Amino acid sequence: MRARLAASAALLALVLGGTTGCTFITAQATTNHYDPSDGIGTTIGEIQVRNAMLLTGDGTTASLLINLANDSKVGVDVKLQYENADKTKVNGSVYVNAGDVTSIGAADAKKFVLSGIDAPAGSLFPVYIQYDDVTGKQLWIPVLDNREAQYADLLPSSTPTP
Repeated sequence: MRARLAASAALLALVLGGTTGCTFITAQATTNHYDPSDGIGTTIGEIQVRNAMLLTGDGTTASLLINLANDSKVGVDVKLQYENADKTKVNGSVYVNAGDVTSIGAADAKKFVLSGIDAPAGSLFPVYIQYDDVTGKQLWIPVLDNREAQYADLLPSSTPTP
């Protein structure tokens, strides 16, 4: 009788361990990075880059839409760099106050227009982002067009503003 009870307990332990043990070695989905938007994001030092995307009508000029959140106690000058179709590096910068979020490209925000590029809608375009002496990152930013109603008024309409 005891042998049966012990065998049943061992079998139960194996079944429970086999069916629940995978959670011990599998990463939880909540720990994976996920961008819940059309754009992408990353963190560079104490700057959070959120919802970065480009909007274009012709693939040669695009508006950068991006939110930069500064978690530090000092303001920083975030540098943005891209390479145009002629392989010339174009530099620009955006100042982000300490503990603040700066939005670029929205209807009521400062504009940053990339020109002379080869970035048709549906592609990814590299933009390097960096500040101070913190190691920067090159982001492959998705390029969209104005088919979505919320982007209709955000296409570039002027000369570049790096």
